[in-house]
Amino acid sequence: MDKTPFENEDTSSVEPNKLETNHSVIVKTKQIDVLSLPKKDILPPSEKDKKHPPPDEQALDENWLILSRDWQSQPYEKSDIQALLKQTKKRTLWAKASLGLSVVGTVAFLIVFVYGLFQGEFASPRNTYFGVGGGLSLIFVYYEVKIRLQTWAQISESPDQAVENAIVGYQSSLKYMALSKWSCLPFSALANWFVYTMSQESEKSSMPDIIFINIVFATIYVVTDIIHRKRKKEYRELIAHTSNI
Repeated sequence: MDKTPFENEDTSSVEPNKLETNHSVIVKTKQIDVLSLPKKDILPPSEKDKKHPPPDEQALDENWLILSRDWQSQPYEKSDIQALLKQTKKRTLWAKASLGLSVVGTVAFLIVFVYGLFQGEFASPRNTYFGVGGGLSLIFVYYEVKIRLQTWAQISESPDQAVENAIVGYQSSLKYMALSKWSCLPFSALANWFVYTMSQESEKSSMPDIIFINIVFATIYVVTDIIHRKRKKEYRELIAHTSNI
C-alpha cells in the first residue's frame, strides 16, 4: 500500500533553523531562552526617579535647604539688611557733618565775643548777643557730642549687628531732634531781643526783621518736628517687627 504524502513526513520534532515548505512559504522557527532575556525594572520610572534623583537635582535640593535655613535664621530679608546698613552709614555721616557745623558755629561765636571784649564792646548789644549765643551754642554742642559719642560707641561695623545698629541710630536721632526743637526757643528769643535792641539804636522799625526771624525759627521747628515724628514712626515699626520674630 502506498504511503500518503503525510506519512512520509517525520513529525516527531522540529529542529532549530530547519526550513519547512508549504505552498512555497518559508517558515523559520527558533527556540527562545526566556531566562537569557534582560530583566526589566519593576518600578515605574517616576517612582525610580523619586528614590534615586539625578546628581544635579540632589545638589539643587541641598542648596535650597541651606538657603531656606539661612532665610529662617535672619530676622530680615537680605535686601532689608543691606538697606539698614546703608541707612545707618548714611545717617552717621550726616550726624558727623552736623556735629562739625555745630562746633564750627560755636567756636565762631566765641571768637567774635572775645574779639569784642578786646575792642571794649563788653556792654554793647552786638557783643552781648555773640556772648550769650556762644554760651547757648556751647551747651547745645555739649549735649550733642554726648549723644553722638554714646551712639557711635555702640555701633558696630559687623553686618550681623545691622538691626541693633539701626535701633541705636534711631534712638540717637530722636534725642537729637528733641534737643534741636528745644534749642529753637532760647535762640529765637535771643535773636528777637537783638533785632529789637539794634532797631532802637537805629530808630527804625524792627517789625519786618522780627517777623522774618520768627518765620525762620518757626520753619526750623516745624521741619524738625516733621522729621522727629517720622523717625518715631520708623523706630516703632522697627521695634514691632523685631519683637514679632
